[in-house]
Amino acid sequence: MKYPKEELIRMYKCMCRGRVFAIKMSEQVTMGNIGISFHTPLGQEATGVGIASAMRDTDWFVPHHRSQNVSLLRFGLYEYLCDFFCRKGGAGGGLSFDYHLFDHNLRVGFPTAILGGDFPQATGFAWGLKLKKKDEVVVVEHGDGASNEGVTFEAWNLAALYKAPCVYVINNNGWGMSVPLGRHTANYNISERAVPLGLSNQIVDGNDVIAVREAMEIAIKKARNFEPNVVETKTVRMADHFFGQRQYARHDQTELDEQINVNDPMKKYRAYLVANGVSAEEELNRIYEEVEKDFVAVMERALAAPKPEFEDAFRKEYIYANPETGGDM
Repeated sequence: MKYPKEELIRMYKCMCRGRVFAIKMSEQVTMGNIGISFHTPLGQEATGVGIASAMRDTDWFVPHHRSQNVSLLRFGLYEYLCDFFCRKGGAGGGLSFDYHLFDHNLRVGFPTAILGGDFPQATGFAWGLKLKKKDEVVVVEHGDGASNEGVTFEAWNLAALYKAPCVYVINNNGWGMSVPLGRHTANYNISERAVPLGLSNQIVDGNDVIAVREAMEIAIKKARNFEPNVVETKTVRMADHFFGQRQYARHDQTELDEQINVNDPMKKYRAYLVANGVSAEEELNRIYEEVEKDFVAVMERALAAPKPEFEDAFRKEYIYANPETGGDM
């Protein structure tokens, strides 16, 4: 095995927390504690943990609306949940939800909530890091739908031209919101579009956390040598685009159930750990239960935290990016 037992178990715990997060946050939507659309990362635990595990703490991550599995590992759990519940203890003061969270010290950057809007910012930021001779890489994650935005190709082209230290990760789950892959692109291997622009690409099983991590280690090493590149993870979206999106007819539920049964990243990784003698089923069950128990305790504490005041929305550290408020590179 490439990674030591302790690291393999740590990755499993991180995946467990991602799975518990997706389940519990969906429940909180139905209870009225989350007042905005929740884009559940259910089924994409392997991509998030694989990405985060390959990055240095000094590398930058640019999330999209389904990047919670990475953000969970960057932000403190309590701080992250407070922002979901609009509570003061949040990393964004309870004013950002997860769409607009930014933390200079934690190297989580500028999500815009605009489809494809992160690409030019991430590319320019990576170029800026290069000009300042920083040994830091920018990893920007997005879905297959965002890959159709014209700005995607502009960003790829400029990254290749200026050799920006950037890795673009495409979570290809086969659905751009409610539009299946075959109806919005002729080439199912989206990352291949970047090759003529001068970027290299990798296509990997996004339901295999080890495969994702290994691909990301290669990609980040290339980016650190100023070779921007694209990693495409082929994965399965186990739920709708956002929780409660039942107004769209997505696809045959039987077909989806079959895909989940074969490709569930939690099942695949548990089978890997057992087959390689890393852990027994009983131990893995115990770990999941402990993660769930700890998560619920932190979630209840976050729900009990005070809400921000109206005036808090006008505090300059939430509005301006400058050296005083941590906006300087």
